[in-house]
Amino acid sequence: MRRLISFVSIAVALVALALVLYNATLVDRKAPAVVEISLSAPAGDERIAQTVTAIDVEFSEPVRTSTVEARFRIEPYVAGAFAWDGATAIFTPSAKLPGDTEFSVWLDAGYEDLVGNVAGLALEPWIFRTVGPPLVVTSAPQDDVTGVAVDGVVDIEFDRLMDTASVEAAIRIEPPATFHASWSGEGVRLLFDSRLRFGTTYTLTIGQGAADTGGNRLREPFILHFSTVAAGLAAVEIVPADRASGVSVRTPVAIRFDAPIDPDTARAAFRITPSVDGEVRIVGIADDLAPSDGSPPAAGEADTILFVPDDPLAPHTTYAITLEPTVARRDDPEAVAAGRSWTFTTGSPTASGQNLVAFLSARAGVRNVWLMNPDGTNPRQLTTELAPVSGFDATGDGSRVAYSAGGIVSVVGSDGEDLVRLTADDRFEYAPVFSPDDRRLIVARRGVDGTDLGYWLVPLPGTGGEELQLVDRGAPELGSAGLGGEGIGGTDGLPGWMARSAFDPTGRFAIIVTAGGEVLTLEIGPDPFLGVAVRVPLVTDAAAAWSPRHEAFILAAAPADGGSATDGPALWAIAPDGSAHRLEGTGGAVGPISVGPDGSIAMTLSGSGDEAAGIGLLSAASITLTRFTPDARFDDRWPTFSPDGGTLLIGRTSLAQPDHADGIWALDLSTGVARQLSADGAYARWLP
Repeated sequence: MRRLISFVSIAVALVALALVLYNATLVDRKAPAVVEISLSAPAGDERIAQTVTAIDVEFSEPVRTSTVEARFRIEPYVAGAFAWDGATAIFTPSAKLPGDTEFSVWLDAGYEDLVGNVAGLALEPWIFRTVGPPLVVTSAPQDDVTGVAVDGVVDIEFDRLMDTASVEAAIRIEPPATFHASWSGEGVRLLFDSRLRFGTTYTLTIGQGAADTGGNRLREPFILHFSTVAAGLAAVEIVPADRASGVSVRTPVAIRFDAPIDPDTARAAFRITPSVDGEVRIVGIADDLAPSDGSPPAAGEADTILFVPDDPLAPHTTYAITLEPTVARRDDPEAVAAGRSWTFTTGSPTASGQNLVAFLSARAGVRNVWLMNPDGTNPRQLTTELAPVSGFDATGDGSRVAYSAGGIVSVVGSDGEDLVRLTADDRFEYAPVFSPDDRRLIVARRGVDGTDLGYWLVPLPGTGGEELQLVDRGAPELGSAGLGGEGIGGTDGLPGWMARSAFDPTGRFAIIVTAGGEVLTLEIGPDPFLGVAVRVPLVTDAAAAWSPRHEAFILAAAPADGGSATDGPALWAIAPDGSAHRLEGTGGAVGPISVGPDGSIAMTLSGSGDEAAGIGLLSAASITLTRFTPDARFDDRWPTFSPDGGTLLIGRTSLAQPDHADGIWALDLSTGVARQLSADGAYARWLP
């Protein structure tokens, strides 16, 4: 029996030894490893942390905690303490982590499990980032939305849970409107305690005091603008336009509505800051647009607030216009227009018109004559009409400008002073052109009933003499005010309302291109005027210019009878007696031309298909035509020489939008390089 017991004891010992050897050779030799690292307080992403968070490191088996804690690193350094939950180490920073910061968690090799197996590989850096300041991700309505219901709500969604009390305390609304807040997760709905005002622009601001649940505050205020629906009345045009700069100090301020307005509510609604003395009038803006029933044009109904300052505005000053939401329709006091605010900045008057560029621009809301320096700097408004300017001309010394706006011809000094209206109340006039002595104008004339009265020679005030009818036909139709934007008709030529006539240097002979494209020459003096015009068998929509080198008018035109393929558009030299001959090598010339001081001629050369219209130059020293096409994306039009003849001003339109101006450019004839002077404008010319 004793031998049996000994045998059993030996067997048990051998089995135990085998189990120990098995565990040592197959199990305990496996080194511990990191299974997962995670954040205890993620912010919508497993690698984005709230600023108050712990970092959990889960191992594949229980480990000797001291070997892990000695090899754990976090960069940038953060002080903290460890706690353990089984095989998981929990590192808790002793302070809130800085926001919007990237951290790297490291665990060096050498940590051990409970039986002494050593991890031979270091942990690749585990990277996470703390949240930045909270953000507004959506709002309803969105910024600058109009037509919001007066009983509507505002919904704002943040990118995380917010401290609701801090958000509500940070909300401001102008004009003031009381509200209460309703929260759902990351979003808040603002419900107004009473209806908002009709036609009003509200500004909602959430200040930087708004914080998330971790105490992180907005980096910058959130600002939301929205406008409530107008009750049946709307402002459709403002002059000067919002944020316009270089505006004339003599500008009026106008707000036109889509219906007649009540004078009392309109006058009370207007504010200008800084304060300016002046008169607020309720008017209808006159133009030359005939009603659809064919009756003569008349001043519109009183649908416009017009503020006329008593004195010129201050130069280089920004003015703010406020229109309170109280302007009512004349026939419906319940229909109230939206309030609005905008600003404009004045320029300074021009001391001299010499060596300036004049052009047409609608940048201040209505197309007017503007001036700028030859390098494009200091643009400033000259004319201040509320009906679009359709054409202009300048005196030989640049001191005065004649222009037509809404069928009314006026003359003004280049400094904006001494404005004189020339057109009588019983007519409409267009296309003014100064005579060489600057004492008379050629104008096209229509009666108020639309009757074609042809072209007239009109003396300027104080010069004496009688007006004379030069041609009895060909004045443009009424309707120049309907030509929008910069006045571009989508062709290389000029609309019939613009100046197309020209004089020879003596003023004795003139050429007239009618609105219908007929070309006429005539002898104006000496007295007596015979009134006999010679018809040239050409047709064009361009303006002519005198060439001393040819002793003739130069005109881009085509034969009136169509001619042959070789008789298409080209340059023609037209003698004062009406005889004409085609200039060789100028085929494809269209639009107005310019004659340089040395007798060179610049013209627009028509494109074909996808080819852009370019600028052609017929040098006085050569019979070869040079073509300039600096950028194939644009049509280049309306060239005019600088006083030294080395540069051409050109207007550009994109091929995709031929009726849209892409600014005025200066083309260096020696290099062929064009430099942009303005982002808008058309029909530029160099004043002497």
